[in-house]
Amino acid sequence: MKKIFILSLALLTFITYGNTLRAQQKNYQDFGSESTMTPQEARKAARAAHKRAMEAQQLKDFQKAVEAIQKNSFVIEVDQLLFPQGTSKFVSSLTNFISMNQGNAVIQIATSYYNPGPNGLGGITVEGKASDIKMTTDKKGFVRYNFNVQGMFVSANVNIQLFGNGNRATVTVYPNFNSNNLTMTGIVVPFGESNVFKGQTF
Repeated sequence: MKKIFILSLALLTFITYGNTLRAQQKNYQDFGSESTMTPQEARKAARAAHKRAMEAQQLKDFQKAVEAIQKNSFVIEVDQLLFPQGTSKFVSSLTNFISMNQGNAVIQIATSYYNPGPNGLGGITVEGKASDIKMTTDKKGFVRYNFNVQGMFVSANVNIQLFGNGNRATVTVYPNFNSNNLTMTGIVVPFGESNVFKGQTF
């Protein structure tokens, strides 16, 4: 009886050792397969990881921009003006912007480096009260935000489009008394986080 017990114990030990050895060999093989990745495979994996990180950041930026727009407290820091002829002009986002906060809207354009203009920054700054604010989201996730702004020197409709792949928006300002529409692009940031510089307002 004692011999049978000893043989059974030895057999159990052998089986356990064999299973452990096979698991170690598998782990070693898996590690070896990862460590023998070709340069092309490594570059492909790195690009995929970078793409995932970029998409995650874009989603985060988009959600933050939408939240700021929903609160009617945001700044669009403009870095490019688009003209009807198809041309464009890059500008400083520190002095070119559209803002909305507490029902007050500001539109500032500063394109001249040589002429201070009415606002002292090379352009014009107009301010007025916002009304008829409307925000919609379509099936593709595109956000549209419209409002009218009325002030002493401004009367216009402002159309903002956010395309769901980050915080970059396209804005078109439609003056009510002429057809000199102005289109621009920039990033949407919460009002309290913007670093724009406001010139003399009209």
